[in-house]
Amino acid sequence: MNKSMKKTSRCLKAVADPTRLKILKLLQHRTSCVCELTSVLGLAQPTVSRHLRVLEDAGFVESERRGLRMDYMLTGDDAPPMVRQLMRLVEKWHEDDPEIKILRDHLDVTVAEICGSVPAKENHASSQPGRSGYSSC
Repeated sequence: MNKSMKKTSRCLKAVADPTRLKILKLLQHRTSCVCELTSVLGLAQPTVSRHLRVLEDAGFVESERRGLRMDYMLTGDDAPPMVRQLMRLVEKWHEDDPEIKILRDHLDVTVAEICGSVPAKENHASSQPGRSGYSSC
């Protein structure tokens, strides 16, 4: 298999997993740290980190360290053409899916409630009281 086909295969495999699709849909909503995604998805931190690594290696996601936290966001316009094409599809997929809406609502808790840290920049629409007991990033 040539290099181009391997890259295509890696990109398609990255979006072929339901958990990674959920992560992309959440990151479409806003930048998030591993703790937030772990909390919202109800998965172990190593599992979420592994999915993020696959998405990052394929070019869909990039990360930025903010203090002790590592924030993840969708790759911008500098992403490879194939990634941009697939992201245009992913952005349209499952927009009305009730599970995605619930996950996004849960993501709207503040970072301080989940991670115990102050966010550098974010776009939180609301906060949900009563969500505590999360470990710090």
